[in-house]
Amino acid sequence: MVNREKEEPQFVTDRMLGKLSTWLRILGHDTVYAADIKTTDLEDDESEDRAIVSFAEHKARILLTRDKNLALAARKKGIQCVQIKTDEVMEQLKELLRHHININLEPVPVRCSECNAEIRKVEEGEEEILKEKSYVPVSRIGKQYFWVCDHCGRVYWEGSHWRNMREKLNQLKAVL
Repeated sequence: MVNREKEEPQFVTDRMLGKLSTWLRILGHDTVYAADIKTTDLEDDESEDRAIVSFAEHKARILLTRDKNLALAARKKGIQCVQIKTDEVMEQLKELLRHHININLEPVPVRCSECNAEIRKVEEGEEEILKEKSYVPVSRIGKQYFWVCDHCGRVYWEGSHWRNMREKLNQLKAVL
C-alpha cells in the first residue's frame, strides 16, 4: 500500500462536520472526527474544543470546523485551520479547494469511512470474510475486488454507491 500520509494533508474535524469527515476518508484522506478522539489522547480537564485544538497541534493536522471560536483558538496556537461556512458536503469540499487545501477528488479504497483505519484488498482465499457479512452481495464474490477494514470489519466494493459518488464528484469538478 502507498504511504499517502506524507503526500496528503491529514485532518481533524469538529462534530459539526461528520459528513465531510466521511467524504474525506472516502477520498483517501486521513481524517479524525472529533467524536472519535479517545480520552486517552486528551488531558482530563480539557474542554472538547481545547481537546480538538490540542489534538490538531500534537498530531500536526489541519483543523476543519464550523465553529468560529474554535477556529480562532486554533489560529492563536498557529494551527492550520479552515472555518467551513456551508452546510452541504460538496460545497464544503469546494471551500477546502478555495483555501488551497490539496484534496483528492476521486474515491479510492484506502481508508475506512467509518473508523479511518486503512483498508486492505481481500485476497483470493479470504472469501469467508465476505460471506460473514449479510450486506455483501454474494453473487459478486470472486467477480470483483473487495476491501476490508481489519479494525472494524467493514467491507467495501465498487457498487452503485461508488458510481453515485463519482457522479457527484464529477459535477463538483465541472464547476471548479
